[in-house]
Amino acid sequence: MAADVKLPRRDESVVDPAELIDHPSGFLALSSRNQHFTVPGINGFIAFREQGRHVVALGGVQAPESQRGALLDHLLEFARSRQRRLLVVQLRAEQVPLFLERGFSVNQLGTSFGLALAKFTLRGTKKMQLRNKLSRARAAGLKVVEFGVDWPRNEATFAKLHSISEAWLKAKGKKELDFMIGEIGVPEDTRRRIFAAVDSTGQCVAFITYVPAWGRTPGYLHDLSRRLPSAPPGALELCNARAIEVMLAEHVPYLHFGFTPFVVEGPEFPSANRLAAWAVPLLYRYGGAIYPAASQVKYKLKWTPDIIEREYLAAHPLSLRAVFDLLLLTRSL
Repeated sequence: MAADVKLPRRDESVVDPAELIDHPSGFLALSSRNQHFTVPGINGFIAFREQGRHVVALGGVQAPESQRGALLDHLLEFARSRQRRLLVVQLRAEQVPLFLERGFSVNQLGTSFGLALAKFTLRGTKKMQLRNKLSRARAAGLKVVEFGVDWPRNEATFAKLHSISEAWLKAKGKKELDFMIGEIGVPEDTRRRIFAAVDSTGQCVAFITYVPAWGRTPGYLHDLSRRLPSAPPGALELCNARAIEVMLAEHVPYLHFGFTPFVVEGPEFPSANRLAAWAVPLLYRYGGAIYPAASQVKYKLKWTPDIIEREYLAAHPLSLRAVFDLLLLTRSL
């Protein structure tokens, strides 16, 4: 058994994440900040971090279906050997039975949104407000550039991104979240595409990063987005509209908008923790200090996504300490 084994980059190894990952946010599992649990003879990995009394796994088991159970069992043994319990976030519905069979409580945690690009259009009444936002951004003199195409990918341009991110966080009065969100990355990682809004003076005022999405709905994940507090309205929308235009020209099938916590609906599994089932919808309404779910959903829905998928929290068991450790890990506290 091996832990803390970093999955090699896609172009450096026969281990290709595109063959293992079937999750809209699966690229986040490859972060160098994560540990990657592997077992000799099993083709797959589980991304995790240790926090407090828990091993916290992201996105479930990244392996062929026939090997997921064995890999999960090894991780459970690893957690027990370290006197920790296993907690899994952003679990897709198809993997829920795997965890139910092992006695986990499974609760809805949030929702992932995605868009089939071939069907996308800016026309129609539902897109009127979006078109108005785009018009205001263009009227303010904004244009969109792609790093590595229109602007160089170097330390100087990435410093601009970090400056925008710092200003955005300062205006929000918050620290950067972690684990379940993306990163700015480094210039050398060309898998991460960056579209930025630039004003008439050449100043970068907003940006969105996009990372690969693999599996049944391949394409890109709309990852990290940031804007200066002084940026004109519609700056981020203009970035995304341009990115969609480029992706359509490249015949990219899907654009994923990622996971939004606390957006839940419908019945829970019989094993669900009752307290969590009661609390998660309340966090959507009143938990803006932890995560601004309502504003995130509003932004994502304006693009009329046609893929809406629940994602789950699996715990063994779910306790107040598990919730506390997860909040600490994600820097929500």
